[in-house]
Amino acid sequence: VLILWFVTCGIYPMIWLWNRTKEINTYLGEQRINPMFVFPGCLCPFVSLYALFVMVKSLPDLQKKAGVEAKDDMVLFLVLFLFVSPVGAYMFQQKLNEVWSK
Repeated sequence: VLILWFVTCGIYPMIWLWNRTKEINTYLGEQRINPMFVFPGCLCPFVSLYALFVMVKSLPDLQKKAGVEAKDDMVLFLVLFLFVSPVGAYMFQQKLNEVWSK
């Protein structure tokens, strides 16, 4: 994730976000995050930030459904996504991998 983030000059994060929104929606059985918020985010980053906010906000629900201890790390992930995006994506992906493994 970290290497592709830099090598693709920002294209991979959009693909990563698109795939994660589809996975989260499928796992929860409802459309919490509209995947179409990702591509307009290329022109208006606030749209992508909203999609990230909803994605991070849904993490405790994913953890509860998987039977993993649900922690509300919303502020941590939002700060990481805003200031150190590759690290935030890596850590969020680790949390999702924990959910998917259950």
